[in-house]
Amino acid sequence: MALPTAIFAMVASLGFASVAVVSSVDTQRGSARDHDSKSAIAAADAGESVALLRLNRYAAALSPSTSPCLQLDGSGQIQLSGTSADGWCPAIAGAVGDASYSYRVSPVVGDGTLTVVSTGASGSVSRRIATTFNTGTVGRIFGREGLIGVDDVFIDENADARVGVGTNGDIHVFNNGNVCGNVRHGVGRDATFENNGTQCSGYSVTEGNVTLPPVSSFIPTDIATNNYNYQLVKCTSTADPREPTGCQEDSYVTSNGRGPTSTVPWDPSTRAITTANNATLTLTGGDYFICSLSLNNNSHLIIAETAPVRIFFDTPENCRLEDGDKQIDIQNNSDIKATGYQPDDDRFNLPGFYLLGSTRIETYASWSNNAGNAEMVLYAPNTNIELKNNGVFTGAIAGKTIHLDNNAIVEGAAPEALPDLGGATIFARQSYVECVGAFASPPDANC
Repeated sequence: MALPTAIFAMVASLGFASVAVVSSVDTQRGSARDHDSKSAIAAADAGESVALLRLNRYAAALSPSTSPCLQLDGSGQIQLSGTSADGWCPAIAGAVGDASYSYRVSPVVGDGTLTVVSTGASGSVSRRIATTFNTGTVGRIFGREGLIGVDDVFIDENADARVGVGTNGDIHVFNNGNVCGNVRHGVGRDATFENNGTQCSGYSVTEGNVTLPPVSSFIPTDIATNNYNYQLVKCTSTADPREPTGCQEDSYVTSNGRGPTSTVPWDPSTRAITTANNATLTLTGGDYFICSLSLNNNSHLIIAETAPVRIFFDTPENCRLEDGDKQIDIQNNSDIKATGYQPDDDRFNLPGFYLLGSTRIETYASWSNNAGNAEMVLYAPNTNIELKNNGVFTGAIAGKTIHLDNNAIVEGAAPEALPDLGGATIFARQSYVECVGAFASPPDANC
C-alpha cells in the first residue's frame, strides 16, 4: 500500500509543478508580448518624428508637380522623388534600438495637409499610427501667440504678458503674475495659476504643440561673408575716403556727445557688440552676424527708420561660449528703440533678432534691472529668455524657456510689424490616431 501512495503523491506533486511551470511560461510570454507592443508603438512614433523632421528640413525643395516626395538613395541619403503607383510617397525604413519602423507620406493636398502613416515592429508585434499635418510658414508662428516657448514658461512676481502665450511644455503663472491672452500648454502638460496668478477674463486655455523651425532653416546661406558687420569696424583712417570702406558707418556716440570717434563698440575677434555707459549705437545696415550684444548702464541701441535690420547670432560653439553665457545682455536702464515702428503713423518696421543657439550648451538672452522698452522680434528656439526687474518688451518672443519676473511686461506688436522670417514652409501636427484594422490600400486605411 505504501508504493501506490508514494506514486500518487509523486504524480500530484508533478501536476502542481506543471501548473506552476505552465503559468510561468504564459506570464513570460505575456510580458514579452507586452514589451514588444510598447516597443512597436514607440518605434512607430519615432518614425513619425523622423518624417516630420525631414519634411520641415526639405520643405523648400518639395514641388507638388515634379518632386512631391522624399526617399532614401542607395547610400542612405535623402533625395527628392515622385510618388509610387498608389499615389503615396515611397516607404522609408529605419531602426530605433531593437525595433524598426517604416513610414509613408501622402503628397500635400490642396488645403495644405498631408498624412504620415508609420508602422513600428518589435519581435512578432507591429503597430501602426496615422498623423495628419498642416502646412504654414514661419511667419505665421506669431499669428496667434506673441510669447512662445519650446519648454516651460514662467510668469511670476507681478509680471504681465499682454499677449497670447503658448508652449510645448508647462505654463506656470504665480505670485501675482498675469496673462491677458489665450494660453496653450503642451500635449499632456499643464497650465497652473497659483498664489494669485491670473488670466484676464474672456480668454481660454487649450492644449497642443507647435513646431518652431530652427533659425538655420531661414538664415541667409552666405551670412558669414555677406553682412553689415563692416559698418561697426574701427577706421584706420578717418579722412575721406575712410579706410577700410564703410568703417564706422553705424554711428556710436559716447557720453561726451561726440559723433564717430576712435572708440567703437565692436570687437572683431569675438564678434561682440558692447556699449560703454551712457552710449548710443545706431544701426543702419541690413543683416548682421555676431556672437553677442551687451548694452550697459543707460546705453541705447537705435534701429534706423529706413533700415530693415536683422541681427543673426552665431552658435555658442562657434563663438566659444560656455554653459550659462548670455548672448544678449540688456541691463540698467538700457533700451532698444525701433524708430521705424510708429503704428499710429502706419509705420511697422521692427528689427529681428535671431539666435541659432545650441542643443548642447545652455545660453541666455537677458533683460534685467530696469531695462527700458525693447521694440523687436526675438526668435531663439534654442535659447533661454529672461525678462526681469521692470523690463518692458514690445514685439514677439519665441525661446526655449521663457521667464518673466519682477514686473516685466510683454506687449504685442501690430500684426503688420511681424516679419515672415524668410517665409520658410513648416509642417505642424494636427491629429494623431492608432490604426486598429488590417493593412490595406491606401496606407491610411482602417486608421
